[in-house]
Amino acid sequence: MSEQTPDPRPSTPWEGSIELRWSDQDAYGHVNNVRLLTLTEEARVRASRAWGEWSDDGVMRFVRSMTTEYDAPVQYGPELTARVWVSAIGRTSYTLHHELWQEGRRCLSSDAAMVVVDADTARPVPHSDARRALLEAVLIEPEDGSQDTAAGA
Repeated sequence: MSEQTPDPRPSTPWEGSIELRWSDQDAYGHVNNVRLLTLTEEARVRASRAWGEWSDDGVMRFVRSMTTEYDAPVQYGPELTARVWVSAIGRTSYTLHHELWQEGRRCLSSDAAMVVVDADTARPVPHSDARRALLEAVLIEPEDGSQDTAAGA
């Protein structure tokens, strides 16, 4: 599966294939749970770059918090597909939703609250108009209408 930038409709997440290594497995033959978080990081970076979010705009982005649910074991061998999208936008933060899929089933769901800080002062800064527009272009709000914790920050 090839990487793709989401089309302008906010119903299409970034999607790409993530490579697994033999050493990612644990003693039970599953991909280790901590390694899965590294794979979500890889997907997050690749999605952000595809969206143009890594432009040099004088800010840095940090993970403030993450919540992760493991739905099914990930096995070495079958293709692993990552999906990433923005699920909430706050004043100085946003939430990225990640999913890892294998053989037609979701194996992991994770939300990362990202805070945007000034590169010089390391203090949170409000989104620029350009950054907010970029985030809104890939925003997929939860179907139940609930708001994420980053929405208020």
